[in-house]
Amino acid sequence: MKAGPKAKTDDSPLPWQPRSTGAARFRSFCDRFVRVPKGSNAKAKLRLRDWQLELISSIEDADPMPRTAGWMLPRGSGKSTLVAAYGLYRFFADGEGSVVVVVAVDERQAGIVFNIARRMIELDEDLSARVQVFKEKLYWPATDSYFHCLPASPASLEGLDYTLAILDEAGVASREAYEVLTLAQGKRPKSTLVAIGTPGPDPNDQVLVDLRTAAADHPEDKSLVWREFSASGFEDHPVDCEHCWSLANPALDDFLHRDALVALLPPKTREATFRRARLCQFVTELDGAFLPAGVWADLGTGEPVPDGADVVLAFDGSFSDDTTALLVGTVSTVPHFDKVKVWEKPSGDDTYRVPVAEVEDEIRNACRRWNVVEIVADPFRWTRTLQALEAESLPICEFPHSPARLTAATGDLYSAALNGRLSHSGDPTLAAHVGAAVIVEDARGIRLSKASRSRKAKKVDLAACLVMAHSRATWRATHRKKKKVRSFK
Repeated sequence: MKAGPKAKTDDSPLPWQPRSTGAARFRSFCDRFVRVPKGSNAKAKLRLRDWQLELISSIEDADPMPRTAGWMLPRGSGKSTLVAAYGLYRFFADGEGSVVVVVAVDERQAGIVFNIARRMIELDEDLSARVQVFKEKLYWPATDSYFHCLPASPASLEGLDYTLAILDEAGVASREAYEVLTLAQGKRPKSTLVAIGTPGPDPNDQVLVDLRTAAADHPEDKSLVWREFSASGFEDHPVDCEHCWSLANPALDDFLHRDALVALLPPKTREATFRRARLCQFVTELDGAFLPAGVWADLGTGEPVPDGADVVLAFDGSFSDDTTALLVGTVSTVPHFDKVKVWEKPSGDDTYRVPVAEVEDEIRNACRRWNVVEIVADPFRWTRTLQALEAESLPICEFPHSPARLTAATGDLYSAALNGRLSHSGDPTLAAHVGAAVIVEDARGIRLSKASRSRKAKKVDLAACLVMAHSRATWRATHRKKKKVRSFK
C-alpha cells in the first residue's frame, strides 16, 4: 500500500446480482469474487465446505437474523479465512453505510483477519477497483462503508455502530470488550456479533462459555445461535483418540493434515493445551508442573561446569522478599548447567535486603573462573548494576521478560529437556527450583511461574535463570562470530 492520497475508485455498482438468498448468496459471492490468499490453494477460488456453509446458514438463513452468534472450533479449521470472507460479504452486501469491525485481544491478532480480507480484495479486480485500502481499514467510497480492525480494549470500542462485528479468539477476549460490543447493537435493524474461537485457559471466565451456557439453557432465544465442533463430553478418552479428532476437526484430512496433530501430541505439548486447542474441550487444569516426573533427574551428570569453559551467566535479581539467583551454562547446542549462587531472605528477617555489592563481586568472580561470553539478565530493578558491570567491559545482554520472548524460550527449554538436549550438575537447589516451577498460560502465551503468589511459595528463580541461559547458550552455539580471513595479493 502506497502512502499518500488514495486513487479514485470505480463508483459503479458491483457486477453481481444473484437470485439466491441466505447462505447460498454468500457462496455465490465467494464463487464470484473471493480467492484463497495463501497456502496450498493460494489464488484459487475459495471452495466452501458444507460445514462452513452451515455456520453461515445459522446466521443468514435464520428468521429473524440473530443478534449474536457463538462459533467454537479448534485451531487449524480455517476460522480466520472464513470470517474474513464473511466480513467482506457483509461489507459489500449490507448496503449504504455498512460497517464491519474485527476485534481481537490486540492489534496483531485483529490484523490477522483484516490482512486476509485485504489480500482477498487485492486478488480480485472488481473488488480492488472499488475499495481504498488503508493500514487498518478498508473503505468503499460509493456506499461510505468501512471494514475496521480494532484491539479488544473497551475504550477503543465505545461508540461503534456496526452491521457485523467479529470477536476473534473469544475464548481469551475480555468480558468488558464483549459487553461493549454487544451493547452497541440496536441502532440498525440488522446487526450481528459473531464470537468465534477455541476454549481459553480459564473455563470459568470466558465469553465462549457464557454463550454456550446461555444457548443450552434458553433454546427458545432466537437472538442467539450457537455452533460448535468439539469432543466435549469425551474428556476421559485419550488425547490420540481418532474418534475425538473427527468430532472436533471438520477440516481433518482436508486442509488440516492428520500428521500435524500427531506431531503435537503430548509430551510435545501439554495435555490440557492440546485438549483445548485441538479438541475444543473445557479443561480445568490451568497450571502444570514444568517437566514430567523424573525428567530433570535423568539429565543430571554430577559434574560441575569446567573452569575456563565458554559459558553464559544468567542472573535473576530481586530487592528484598524474593530470591536472587546466578546460574552458569556452557555455550553448546547441548548445554550443561550449574548453580553459581543463590541469595535468599532469611526466615522472619523483615530487614533483609539483597547484598548488591556481593552479587556484583560474585559475577566478577565467575568471569574470572570461566570465559563468560554473555551475562544475561532482566534489567528490571537492576539496571544500575548491569550498567556498572558493562562499564567494566563485561558482556551484558539484557533479556526483558516480554511475553513473546518468554513463550519461545520456555518452549525451547521444555523441548530440549524432554529430548535430552541439555544436562546439569545435579545441584539440589537447582533441582528444587525447577521442580517448583509450573507453566501458566494466558492470552499472551506460556511462561514459567511459581505455583502461587504467596511469600511462602517455593522459589523458582534458578528455573527463570535456566530459561534465559538455555536460550542464549544455544543461540550463541549456533551463531558464533566468524573469524575474518585476510588475503594477501
